[in-house]
Amino acid sequence: MEEEYKRFTVSLPPDLYKKLESFRNKLGVSRSDFIRKAIYSYMISEESIPSDSENVVGCISLIIAHKHFKLEEDHKMEHNHMHEVNHDANHHHDHDFGSRPMYANVQQTDEILKNDIQHHFVDVIISTMHVHLEFEKCLEIIAVSGPNDRVKKLKEDLQSLKSVISTGFFIIDKETE
Repeated sequence: MEEEYKRFTVSLPPDLYKKLESFRNKLGVSRSDFIRKAIYSYMISEESIPSDSENVVGCISLIIAHKHFKLEEDHKMEHNHMHEVNHDANHHHDHDFGSRPMYANVQQTDEILKNDIQHHFVDVIISTMHVHLEFEKCLEIIAVSGPNDRVKKLKEDLQSLKSVISTGFFIIDKETE
């Protein structure tokens, strides 16, 4: 049986239409398919899932600012190097990362808090992946499954960290289509 579609007209400013056409052509999808996927994506992002759902699955993504420790002078291991050091992926050098008492900045404190938050949500976190994007920027992807209210609370707690630059949130209800 063929699926029935409803047709409607969409009006866009010329510059947005041009961007839409360029983007969808780059993806190789039809205008209708592009609009359909955009609508589904928007509806999911607006969290149209019933708040009492007990069976959601998805992911939370975080872009996080990362600052590096600057150790006390007496350790002679400051992150400020005596010579020019490039921290790109292809330039390696040694540091002493041994444990010692030190003061942490906001981003470092947030890293500790992020870890603590995740331990309090072990019931809904399936897996996490941490990706180093740049020397001072990271991506954290957290796969989640469980009650909608717990997953949303996890997202809200992580979002409240000052070092979080951006948050992505994608969940679906496993009970509906």
